[in-house]
Amino acid sequence: MKSKGTAVLREQNQKKILDYIRAHQPCSRLEIAQGLGLSKNTISLIVEQLLKDGIVAESGIKELHGAGRPRIMLTLVPDAFQSIGLLVQQDKLEYVVLDFRLNEIEEGELRVSSDQDVLQELIRLAERLSKRFPNSKGIGIGIPGLVDPETGYVYQSSKLDWKNIPLKQEVERIVSQPVAVFNSVKIAAEGMLKEESPLSSYFYIRISEGVGGAYIINDHIVNGNSWTAGEIGHISVDPEGPLCKCGQRGCLEQMIGLNALKEYANQEIGNQVHTNDWMKMIQNDSRLNKEITRYGLLLGRALVQVIHLINPQKIIIDSPYNMFDPFRTNTLEFSQKHTLPYAFEKTEVTFTSERFSPAKGAAISILLND
Repeated sequence: MKSKGTAVLREQNQKKILDYIRAHQPCSRLEIAQGLGLSKNTISLIVEQLLKDGIVAESGIKELHGAGRPRIMLTLVPDAFQSIGLLVQQDKLEYVVLDFRLNEIEEGELRVSSDQDVLQELIRLAERLSKRFPNSKGIGIGIPGLVDPETGYVYQSSKLDWKNIPLKQEVERIVSQPVAVFNSVKIAAEGMLKEESPLSSYFYIRISEGVGGAYIINDHIVNGNSWTAGEIGHISVDPEGPLCKCGQRGCLEQMIGLNALKEYANQEIGNQVHTNDWMKMIQNDSRLNKEITRYGLLLGRALVQVIHLINPQKIIIDSPYNMFDPFRTNTLEFSQKHTLPYAFEKTEVTFTSERFSPAKGAAISILLND
């Protein structure tokens, strides 16, 4: 009979092997052993079981030039497992379904009107998807708010007007698959890990309806004692700005989030910015263009505090404004001008060319952290 310690070690090694195959497929047993520093015997035993379980498949033979036997190559079986990721927003639910290789099988969104119960719509969507994809390893849900990822308990979400909701428990009452609940910004940051080269630390900033941040050290999210670490959206960048629900004035979230832009457009132009047409409106209206240019200065002011306080190796800005040169230029110029020179020089600041989906991040987490 195997000891508990041996079983845990085997489970850990199996996860390492699957992660290695996912990143390097097709690859041979020898390449896995060399890459992970594990014995050939350990690799062979675990791979044989994965082959029997239909999780890994042999995909051909790699002929070697010169001496040495041909190597049998291994790949993941894409439909061995799936995972479901959901993102809850004020007016819609987004979802994505991934296969075992992290390829998207399906994605979509469901609009939620103001008179609908977002929680009940979320549960119904999770139920429908779990029935359509019974082979899913689980359902990951991203929430804009204060979440304990260990228990799946939502303490507060001002965006959704939620407070003290045992969301994991509520959804698992209806679906048969395991459910995990995350802060939407933190899980987007974690999902981006697989697309980044190895870094000791980076700070991820996401601008959407509001503004949030996540701090990653050695591939791990820093949640903090009350799960509020990384809340860059509540750094005050204008003491004369509008009052935030947190009690401060001029929080970054209040100043540059999409909700702020929509409110500005409504007041100054008399036209509401909608998700599908805001980009065209910005490009065609000098007032909106000027406002987003100002957003760059405000974000740059917040970056100064991030660089001085936690000194990350890299800052990644995931924003709908990234395509506008003045926004990027003002962000960089302001932060450089007001940051200690050597600190700024040692911090790489990048702007994503495409938005990363928190729903996809939640689905990735289900597959990689099972």
